[in-house]
Amino acid sequence: MPFSDIPFDVHDIAGTISYTLIALSYWLTNIYWLRVMAVVGLSFEILYFSLSGGAMHTGIAWNLVFIAINAYQIYWLVAERIRLRHLGEVSDLRIGPLADLQDAAFARIAATGSWRDLPSGMPITKEGEPVDALTLIVSGRAEVEAGGRVMARLGRGAFVGEMAFLSGQTASATVTVAEEARIFCFDTVKLRQLIERDDAVAVALHRALGRDLLEKLRSGNGA
Repeated sequence: MPFSDIPFDVHDIAGTISYTLIALSYWLTNIYWLRVMAVVGLSFEILYFSLSGGAMHTGIAWNLVFIAINAYQIYWLVAERIRLRHLGEVSDLRIGPLADLQDAAFARIAATGSWRDLPSGMPITKEGEPVDALTLIVSGRAEVEAGGRVMARLGRGAFVGEMAFLSGQTASATVTVAEEARIFCFDTVKLRQLIERDDAVAVALHRALGRDLLEKLRSGNGA
């Protein structure tokens, strides 16, 4: 039968659009657009079921459930983006190991912290003492000192206190501001609570910390 003679109705168009969009959603890595694509694809599938006739109530009902789940997740993704705007200068955090984080993970991690401006000579961590914040240097410089000897110098995009955060132990070195610094402090208690309940954020954060440690080793700034 020639292709032009194959019956092709409106419901077939809806079905083709639906399954094409759902298939495309499997290729997306951005969770926000994946969910948006899934909602649109499922909506077209409901239209396809409705136009096809027959007892399609079960399929339509389940599609409505899937749409509701994705719509709920989209709501929270949008809410997190709005919350980011209220932090102020949030784009400045998109540096170093945090540069490649997806919006959802980035928003949740950033929500656990706050900005601080520190003068030269101010300690960020003290060797042998508890560390209550994982710090990201956004501007300025700091010196890492252990056993009375300067071990490394840190600048924009470097974490401070990452070893204490990962190990749960006290600071292995004293880190002091050497040049007036703008830093962002992530509360370690809130951060640990976040990664305990959100596996995706835990993976993203540990990957970022791993990149930071690798970069310090490559540049000779490991402490």
